[in-house]
Amino acid sequence: MLLRAGPIAALLLVASAYPPASAADERQSGQATAERVRDLQDLLDLDDPDLLPYPSEGDAGRRSAIARALSWLASKQSPSEGSIEVGDAEPDQRAPLAVTSLATLAWISGGSTLTRGEYQGNIRRAVDYLLACTHRSADEHVGYIEDRGDPISRTHGHGLATLALAQAYTVSPSTPVGRRIGETLELAVRRIETSQGGEGGWYYAPTRSIEHEGSVTVALVQALRAANDVGIRVDPDGVASAVDYVKRLQVMRAEEAEASAKADAEDAATSTDRQRARQVLGGFRYGLNDPKTSVALTAAGLATLQAAGVYTGAQIDEGYDYIWRQLAIRGEDGSTEASPFPFYERFYLSQALWHHRDTRHYRRWAEPIMRDIVATQSESGSWPDVRITPSGRTLVNRFGSAYATACNVLFLALPDDTLPIFHR
Repeated sequence: MLLRAGPIAALLLVASAYPPASAADERQSGQATAERVRDLQDLLDLDDPDLLPYPSEGDAGRRSAIARALSWLASKQSPSEGSIEVGDAEPDQRAPLAVTSLATLAWISGGSTLTRGEYQGNIRRAVDYLLACTHRSADEHVGYIEDRGDPISRTHGHGLATLALAQAYTVSPSTPVGRRIGETLELAVRRIETSQGGEGGWYYAPTRSIEHEGSVTVALVQALRAANDVGIRVDPDGVASAVDYVKRLQVMRAEEAEASAKADAEDAATSTDRQRARQVLGGFRYGLNDPKTSVALTAAGLATLQAAGVYTGAQIDEGYDYIWRQLAIRGEDGSTEASPFPFYERFYLSQALWHHRDTRHYRRWAEPIMRDIVATQSESGSWPDVRITPSGRTLVNRFGSAYATACNVLFLALPDDTLPIFHR
């Protein structure tokens, strides 16, 4: 299997790793490896003959769901501004910049580009909106992509917008629109680079900060990878520092696991501490000073390492194992939709598992979810944004149906391998 890795990815293969392990650490690592093999044998039935190959012949339901959803997204685009309507989201959670970026990625994943396909006009209008949102030379934060009426998207939105512009950059830079995209990507990348913190991560504002957070960092690293792939100069030292930051988010030592376990369940009984510590090994934390782990951020961490060309090794194996253990725990207690951020989680988990060298990992996880998503699509072609809070409360349309629909399209369309960031 050939896995794509650009020039930056080659440099990042030698990015800084963890400190040398002690003899005790090595013994613990060996024990963990043996446990990992046993765990996976128990958790996965990868030889199930009902697993379908991807992309598969005759999956008309999935393709029909994508087509209906893309049409619905097009109906929600402003003909004049190019942004996506997000009016059904909670008033203080409306993020038109991020949602328009996701919709643009969805139309591209469906096979359209700026110059061809059913949704080329929608992509052109969305790109014009993103270009118009970019701070230029007279603004305070040059290169920052921001809808000034959108206080929610922030640097997450900047990362998604940069990613969308890079994925849409399929026209010649000598054309008017190609020149504008190229110039904007240059500015957007410089903004990312100048706002990187000393620890290697980023935070919510487009300026350098002593604060940092994992989910923002992975979004901006993916944006840099996409920009690099279309020929925009990206500083490899900055990316290497960011990848090292993401690596340091991962729980790989016993003492880190114990701290994360206590953070995840502070009222845990002492007798279960060791078991809980084992459960969080391999997980990625929200920040260097925030020990809580999650499937969503672990998947995002793996996707970031893969974007940097790292597809194998102890960190990758432990990350996958953490994910499968946590998904198994959800299945055992019936909380199959336990994530408070299900769409974010699926966006990155689908990418992380898609790039696993054994495609059965992706298929084992994705196929039942795809069937459920296709079955729950509304007649209009959309999906509501439904999520379960940690307390068990159901929230509907926190970020809106356009957000949920665009994310579901990206999940359903991934096996078609159309969007460049999804290429195996």
